[in-house]
Amino acid sequence: MTGLVLGAIIISFASIMVTLAGMPPDVVGFYRLAGGGLGLFVLLWGTGGLNLLTRRIWKWSLFSAVFFAADFFFWHRSIGLVGPGLATMLVNFQAVILACVSIVFLKERVSASFLLAMGLTMAGLYCMVGVSWDSFSPEFKLGIIFGLLTALAYALYLLSLKFSVSQGGADPLALACAVALCTAVLMGGLALAEGESFAFPGFKSLAAVGVLGLGCHAGGWYFITRSMQRVRTSLVGLILLLQPTLSYVWDTLLFDKVSTPVELVGVGLALIGIYLGSSRPGKV
Repeated sequence: MTGLVLGAIIISFASIMVTLAGMPPDVVGFYRLAGGGLGLFVLLWGTGGLNLLTRRIWKWSLFSAVFFAADFFFWHRSIGLVGPGLATMLVNFQAVILACVSIVFLKERVSASFLLAMGLTMAGLYCMVGVSWDSFSPEFKLGIIFGLLTALAYALYLLSLKFSVSQGGADPLALACAVALCTAVLMGGLALAEGESFAFPGFKSLAAVGVLGLGCHAGGWYFITRSMQRVRTSLVGLILLLQPTLSYVWDTLLFDKVSTPVELVGVGLALIGIYLGSSRPGKV
């Protein structure tokens, strides 16, 4: 579980790097996934694991890459409309989808403490997103819709990744590497189709994309893929809520985001929910 938490913390800086890059959304997605995929490739090479990139791995990767590409397509656009903190917070709804799948389809027993944790987390997120809905501009509301679509795509991606590892017999690190490279091809194709430039406007953009790909993606997903198979599906979703919560905090600290008392209460409730779900998972 420690690796899963550490991975979520590392990835929480991803939206900040996307904002600092200042480049078209699909181009940033391409560089992130290409850099992250190559970083994971080097890790495999260094550990003698290149033979794990089998034909079966690439087959499962293509399946997961479709959901991963949809995730980045909506998420990067949401960041541009509502900011890095809120855009990432909206991804939290993937936990609800994962929990429903766990209960209905995977027949996992969810304890009362986990349900309480989920309730607290969702209440906190409502305080940050739902309270002021009527005052939002049309563009801001569109950003929220994109964020929710990101949540759906992200949940489908996590489910496909977990299924590929458990049922497909795929090595987690090799799968993460192949998925990143396949998704990079999809994102690059989207950028080309839209006529976007791949040029870096300056060193700041280059540095942000480098950290995004090698640090946030390669490093973060290395820890997550190595840990998620030892944690039940419903708890995976809850722990990964640490990512959007911290992204909201980084947005407040680094970009002087103005937070109301209600929003701050929401952050607190979300953190409490994550703590309860992680430390008191209950019997499954």
